[in-house]
Amino acid sequence: MNDRFRMYETRFHRIIWSMEYLDAYLVKEKKKRCVLLPAPDRVEYIPDADDEVEITFILLPARWLKRPGKLAEKLSRISRRRPPGRQVWYEDRLQMPFLPGLFWMKRFYREQPVRENMIVLLPDLGEEEPERKLMRQEQWMQEFLGEDYGELNGLLLVSTALPESSGSLPVTESFAYYRHIYQDTGLPVICAGRLPEYFRQKAAGRTVCIDARLGGSVPYRSLPEKTLYLDMAPDMEKARLLNAKRKDVCYRSVRMYLDTFVRKRYNTNRCKSEEKGRRHLPSGAFAVNEQERE
Repeated sequence: MNDRFRMYETRFHRIIWSMEYLDAYLVKEKKKRCVLLPAPDRVEYIPDADDEVEITFILLPARWLKRPGKLAEKLSRISRRRPPGRQVWYEDRLQMPFLPGLFWMKRFYREQPVRENMIVLLPDLGEEEPERKLMRQEQWMQEFLGEDYGELNGLLLVSTALPESSGSLPVTESFAYYRHIYQDTGLPVICAGRLPEYFRQKAAGRTVCIDARLGGSVPYRSLPEKTLYLDMAPDMEKARLLNAKRKDVCYRSVRMYLDTFVRKRYNTNRCKSEEKGRRHLPSGAFAVNEQERE
C-alpha cells in the first residue's frame, strides 16, 4: 500500500461534523400600507437553523427590482459584508448567478431514486496538465460520492483530461480512491474522454448521469433510455436541449432542489413568525395585530 493510499485511508475514515451556512436572497412581498407612508427601503435579515444548515434569509425591498442597473451593485455590497465561505442563493427575479457547493450537490444526489449505473461528467477544476487534472477529479469524486457506491454496478467517469479518441480506460490501479472502491465492492472504475455511443443500448431506467461541468456539451445521443440527469452546475441550455432531443430523459438540477429547500424553510419560518404575532381570544379565534391590518 503506497503513501497516497495510506493517506486516503486516514482521511476517509475521519468523521468531520460541521454546519453549512447559507445566505438566501429574496424579494420582500409587498404589504398593503397607507398611501401617505412610504414603504421602508431597508434590508431585513432573518436567521434560521436546524441540525445541518444555518440559513439567513436576506429580504430585499421590492422597489430595488425597478432599477436593475443598481441592483447588482447593491447585492455585491451586501455580500461583501457577510462572512466569507457561505453558500449563496438568489431567487430568479434577482437574475444573479450562483454555483452550489459540494454539500448541496451531495444532499441533492442522495435524495434521488437509486440507479445501479452511474455516469459522471467530471468538472475541469481549472487544471491544464492532464495527470494533475485527473488527480484533482479523483479528490472531487471522493468528496462527492464518499461511501455511497455500495449499490452501483457500473461507474463511468468522463474527463476532459483524456482525448475523446482514447476509448474507455480502467483507472482502478492508478488512483487510491478508485482502488478502495474496487477492493471494497469489486466495482472497477472506468474513465473516458467522452461517453461511448454503445451506452445508449444499456437497460432503460437504470442509469443516473451526474453533470458537474460548467458549460460543455450534453451527450444526449449516448445516454441510455430514461436516464436520470442531475445537473450540478445548473444551465438552462442543457435543460432545453434535453427537452428538445431526449424527452425520455428526466432532467433535474441542484438549482431546482435549492429553490424548493429555501422556499419551504422560508414559508415555515414565516408561518411560525405569524403564529407568534397573534394572540388567542377566549372563543378560540385569533386577534389580528395592527401590522396585519395594514
